[in-house]
Amino acid sequence: MVSWKVIFALGVQDEEIELFDAATLVDWDPEFKGELIASFFKTDYTWIPGLKSVTRDDVVFPPKNFFVVVGRKWGESRAQSIPLGVLFEFTEGDLRLRGVGPKSLSEKAGGDSNLLLNLVSDLFDKPDLWKSKISISAKPKSEWKVISDIIGEEPWLLIEQGRRIMKTDPRKAMENFTKAYKIFDILTDINGKFHAVFAQAELSLDSMNFDLTKNRLEALWEFTSQLGDPMLEENILSTEGILLYENRLYKQAIAKFEQALERAKRANIHKAVVNAYCNIGECYYRIQKYEEAMKNFDKSRSLAESRQDRYSLAMSQVNLAKVLGQYIRQGDSSSAAQAAYYLEEAIQLFEALEDKIGLIIAHGLFGEIEGFQGGFEKALMHYEFAADKAQTINEHQFQEYYRQKAQEMKDQLYEL
Repeated sequence: MVSWKVIFALGVQDEEIELFDAATLVDWDPEFKGELIASFFKTDYTWIPGLKSVTRDDVVFPPKNFFVVVGRKWGESRAQSIPLGVLFEFTEGDLRLRGVGPKSLSEKAGGDSNLLLNLVSDLFDKPDLWKSKISISAKPKSEWKVISDIIGEEPWLLIEQGRRIMKTDPRKAMENFTKAYKIFDILTDINGKFHAVFAQAELSLDSMNFDLTKNRLEALWEFTSQLGDPMLEENILSTEGILLYENRLYKQAIAKFEQALERAKRANIHKAVVNAYCNIGECYYRIQKYEEAMKNFDKSRSLAESRQDRYSLAMSQVNLAKVLGQYIRQGDSSSAAQAAYYLEEAIQLFEALEDKIGLIIAHGLFGEIEGFQGGFEKALMHYEFAADKAQTINEHQFQEYYRQKAQEMKDQLYEL
C-alpha cells in the first residue's frame, strides 16, 4: 500500500511520521479548501516552520507546498492518547488531503481506515478535544495566512467576474483582479499574473486613473519579456495607445497602434488586426487627416467582411460614415449617398446582433449627417430613436445628449 514519510523538526530533534496515502484508504477523498486552513488561525496551534522532507514511497517531493498537522487527542492517560498526523498539499489552487496516520494507529484498530478520517474531522470540528497541537509547515505562517484568505477561489473566474462588473462596481472588480493576482503569484503562474495585472490596467484606464494605468503597463512589460508572446505585447501596446489617445496625444497613439498592428499580424489574430486599423483611423480622424482615416477604416471594413465579423463590419461602416459626414459638413454633398448606405447597412447588422449601443450610435450619426444637409425632420426622427433606445437600457448620457439634439432639430423646424 502506498504511504508517505514526513520528516520535520520539532525543537532541536528531527521527527518522522509515516502516513497512509489518503486516496488508498477510502473512497471518500475530500478536497479541503480555505475554511480548513483558516480554522488553524482560530485555534491555539503552535506554528513551527520545520517541514524538512516529504516522500511518497520512493518519490521525494519539495516540501514547500505541503502542510502538516501533528496533534494528540488525550485519553484518561498518556498511554491511551491518540497521536495523529495529517498531510495536505497545496497545488493549483486546491488544498488536498494526501496522507493520514500514523500507519500503526490504523493497524492497531484492525485496519479501520475510517477511524483515521474520523479523527481528522474531530481535529478540525472539535479542536477542544486536542490538548497538544502543533502545526508544521515549510511555508512561513504569514504566507499560509494569505493562502487561507484566497484558497478555493478560481483565479480565471475572478477575472471574468471582475470584467463583468467593471462599469457597475469598479472597486469590487479591482478586488477580484488583485485576489486573482495573489493566487497566480502563489502558483508561480506568469501568464495568469499577466492577465490579472492587464485587467487592473484596463480598469484603471476606464476609471481615468492614468498614473495607475502607467504603473500597471510597466509591470506587464516585465511579464511579457518572460513569456515572449506577440499577442500579449499587442495587448499592452493597444492599451498604451488608448492611454495616449485619452490624453489627446494622437500622433504618439498612432505609433503605438501601428506597433500593435504589427504584433497582431505576427500572431495572426484577426480581431486584433481589425481593432488596430480602427484605432489608427480614429486617431487620424481626431487630427482631421480624413483621407488617412478613411484608408484605415476601409481596411478594417474589408477584413471584417472577409471574415464575416458582423459587429466589426458594422462599426467600420459607422466610422466610414463618420468621415464622410465631415466631408458633407464641408460642403461635399456627393458623399451623402455613400454615408447613408454605410449607416443603413450598419443599422441592419446591429439589429440582427441585437446591439442596442450600436443602434444608438448609428442612428445618432445618421441624425447628425441629415442635420448637416438641412434634413431636420429626418434628423429629428433619428435623434428621437437614439434617445428612446438609450432610455430603455438606462444609458443616461446618451439619452440626455440625443434629447438635446432632438430639441435642436425641433427648434430648427419651428424657425422654418
